[in-house]
Amino acid sequence: MLSAYTVDFVTTLSLSAIASNGEVKGGGAYYLISRSLGPEFGGSIGVLFYLAQVLNTALNVVGLIDCIKLNFGYAMPHGYWWDYLFGTVALVFCTGLCLAGSSMFAKASNALLVVLTFSILSIPVSALLNPALVDPERGIEFTGFSLATLKSNLLPDSASGHFNGFTTFRDLFGILFPATSGIFAGASMSGDLRNPSKAIPRGTLWAMLSTFLAYLLVIVSLASSTRHHSFLRNPNIIQDTNIWPPGIFAGEFATTFFSALMGVIAAAKLLQALARDKLIPGLEVFGKGTKKADEPVLAIFLTYILAQFAMLANLNQIATFISMGYQVGSTLTLFALDCWLTTCR
Repeated sequence: MLSAYTVDFVTTLSLSAIASNGEVKGGGAYYLISRSLGPEFGGSIGVLFYLAQVLNTALNVVGLIDCIKLNFGYAMPHGYWWDYLFGTVALVFCTGLCLAGSSMFAKASNALLVVLTFSILSIPVSALLNPALVDPERGIEFTGFSLATLKSNLLPDSASGHFNGFTTFRDLFGILFPATSGIFAGASMSGDLRNPSKAIPRGTLWAMLSTFLAYLLVIVSLASSTRHHSFLRNPNIIQDTNIWPPGIFAGEFATTFFSALMGVIAAAKLLQALARDKLIPGLEVFGKGTKKADEPVLAIFLTYILAQFAMLANLNQIATFISMGYQVGSTLTLFALDCWLTTCR
């Protein structure tokens, strides 16, 4: 987690430095990089960021279906194509909501914040108040808050067959990094902000701080109350040891669903900005927007099609590709900052 947030923090500082010292229009990080490194080079970076956000949309849809399966799998048909069908239905629904207009996110964000806050706080509360529970059939060994449990979880279990050194770290980083890179999605909607030069640095830095503290709180709470092998044997361990299990399901559902919505509209906004720069032949049509609110309808449809194909991969594969895309983008953002500073001198 620290490695992921270090990458995010350095990238955020670079974006903030450029955004706070110049005009910012639609396209977020792509707009800033392209105006620093030049439109031709920036165009290739814009495509990379766009594909990463499309993959992030597919990741959240797949995660949404996995969340539902963990809770209602007994009543659902099983199989790869069944999962793909459920994901398709969810993605179509998210795309339909996005076509209704991006203003809906502002109205839904307050309700999402309440659900997520309750869900996150219930985890440390459960660690403190729930009695110890041992259930071998479900793979649960919950001790409640215990310094001994925390100490046993501080280091990886090298004797376990699940630990493979750097390979394990690489796989976990590939899965975790996309969960931290969502803080950049808001920057892609810079064209909807009244004062993006101030809103992007403040919003992104505050989002980074709040999500880091939330992750840290959850990790410490779980590590101090649940034995290591329980995480390996029970994928729904957080909900099964929570003081009110439906609250965890509500938080997981709200997070994945809203992130999928945000991914579709943020990716479409980025594509719209990229198309309006007319750098890549054939993309100009996706720069069109509605007369009333300049909604990128055609870009939303293309984003849906690409995300539909991306869902053919599994959760871990999608997450790994997202990590690669965002890390390359982060490196180029630092390069853009260096070029910008050199120009200013």
